[in-house]
Amino acid sequence: MDALTSVAANSTGATKCVGIQRCPDGLYNKAFVLSMDNGREAVAKLPNPNAGMPYYTTASEVATMEFARRFLQTPAPRVYSWNASADAKNNPVGAEYIVMEKIPGVQLSEIWWNLQLKQKLKVFAQIARYMRRWTSVNFSQIGSLYYTQNISMMSNEPLHFENGNATFNSRFIVGPSTNREWSDAGRDGLKCNSGPWRSVANYRKAIGDRERMAVETITRVPKQLAMLYGPNPLYQPSAEKKLEALQYYSQIQDILLPREPSLNTVHLWHNDLHDENIFVDPDNLEIQGIIDWQSTHIAPLADHCLDPSFLGYEGPDVGDDLEKPELPGAIKALKGEEREAAVAEYLDKVVMIGWRRLVRDKNPSQHQAIRFQQSAAGNLLHLSRRIFEAGEPHFLALLLDLRDEWTNSGMPDFPLKFTEEEVNSIETDVERAELGVRTMELIQRRLGDLWPEKGVVEPENYESAKAALREVKREIIDEFKTYPGWNSEVFESLWPFDQ
Repeated sequence: MDALTSVAANSTGATKCVGIQRCPDGLYNKAFVLSMDNGREAVAKLPNPNAGMPYYTTASEVATMEFARRFLQTPAPRVYSWNASADAKNNPVGAEYIVMEKIPGVQLSEIWWNLQLKQKLKVFAQIARYMRRWTSVNFSQIGSLYYTQNISMMSNEPLHFENGNATFNSRFIVGPSTNREWSDAGRDGLKCNSGPWRSVANYRKAIGDRERMAVETITRVPKQLAMLYGPNPLYQPSAEKKLEALQYYSQIQDILLPREPSLNTVHLWHNDLHDENIFVDPDNLEIQGIIDWQSTHIAPLADHCLDPSFLGYEGPDVGDDLEKPELPGAIKALKGEEREAAVAEYLDKVVMIGWRRLVRDKNPSQHQAIRFQQSAAGNLLHLSRRIFEAGEPHFLALLLDLRDEWTNSGMPDFPLKFTEEEVNSIETDVERAELGVRTMELIQRRLGDLWPEKGVVEPENYESAKAALREVKREIIDEFKTYPGWNSEVFESLWPFDQ
């Protein structure tokens, strides 16, 4: 810590650091607010081992923040000092770090839920303006952004295009992707092609190759919190089913690509716009800065998170009918907390529709990409990126949906053939997977504030969360143990908690 504070002081023109405030631990980083003797403050950020590829993750984040600020007119933090080496010979801190500007203002999370509708519109109109700028810059390759001097690659291609004009920029280069899907769940140990890619087709092929390699070489099934695995009546994953899904993917990946050219352009995008990553002036609601550019990548538009998560909408997709909904008459009959919840749900939908209307009117390519994401092809491309974890039952079921859409459109024969037995097996598996999703949602509701979001609970809630999970686990076993094929040993091996 002494070495880190010394580096921070030197990089901010101070003599020494006079105050250290530790920020709440995040899943991927440790961060500190450092106060200097000259009155300046800085944030020091150190990645955890699970943050992504060593060296590349930090090197890319630093370059990305400068590019976003200088060329995308997006208020990313200024970097004062950084080192992507953990080797003490090259780095006195002995760990990767970034010392950066402390953004003024307050986190949006502190005020969002108390804002009036017009105030929320003002905030997300600013985000929409940034996204429109991100959409206008079309990169020549897929991957992540680096300073040219920091990676052993060369490129004679333009860095990006804007309004059809090529832009060469010798300071930056596109290199390997630092998106976490290339390192999560043991993938960081795979010797696969992580980019950069010059075409969307090559990028999609690399995704399939990566997932296949993960299934074939990583023996431990990743535990995840979207669905409860288990024996009948739940879905039990297997390498065979995952490889089957990936084989189908390899056969149809080209026809899944959107036909609209604008949806195959590739862009740099901030994919984690939750309300703690956005700082605003509480008086005028002007956005002061956007933080956490770690693992940012350049990818096809429809691969990005195009609706910012701070909107908080959790209902069904609002579709293409973007007229302001009427307040349901049934709400008037509700009382107390039930009425408050119904009104809040209605207002969340109003905000989402307002957002989508703004995107449709101001950034048509982004709106087209959102609609593509809701299609069978869009969902298949999304699930293909996570077959190793959990995607194969829904992926295979969506193939049947795509086949039906294909047939009904009058196009030539669908390129994949399924026997009646295969169709029945796919339908049974997705029913079991849906039961697993509903069961996990039930567990989440039962635990309430004790729910281990992203697998993490507050230290003071740890024992209470464990006790609550043991209780709900007993209830699930009692509910399912009478089904044919139930196997307690298999269930225990797939239970994602208490490990």
